[in-house]
Amino acid sequence: MSETPPLIERAAAGDLDELLPLVRAYRVFYKQQPNEMRERDFVARHLRDGTSVIYVARTGGRAAGFTQLFKTYSTVHLAPAWILEDLFVDPGARRSGVAAALLERALAHARESGACGMFLETAHDNVAAQRVYKRAGWTREGRFYKYNAPV
Repeated sequence: MSETPPLIERAAAGDLDELLPLVRAYRVFYKQQPNEMRERDFVARHLRDGTSVIYVARTGGRAAGFTQLFKTYSTVHLAPAWILEDLFVDPGARRSGVAAALLERALAHARESGACGMFLETAHDNVAAQRVYKRAGWTREGRFYKYNAPV
């Protein structure tokens, strides 16, 4: 018997309470201390102001994962581009197609907006995520170096 594919919807303000446990788990995965007030404010502000696009994946009627996209621009291509900043799937929903469905929706969003591309970063040791990206047709950057400045 085949499983029902995840339902992917653009998040709205009413989805905040459902998103917050996923955001918190995502931050903990990246070794950040939970901070309910700051997490709530951060996500609520982006939902309210439209400064990011968040898609939530639901399986069995509950939130199972999310992705957050930020718009940027390419002067080289004279077009918008998207940063896939966050992608997280609840551990209990992994290996069920949730991540692939979120990636597919993110790419569809980029195409629908006329973007010239989309990019993401992931930790060197996040091999599971790297496999998902590779299966979805993403390629690892080989032309540019990434630099970080202390702020």
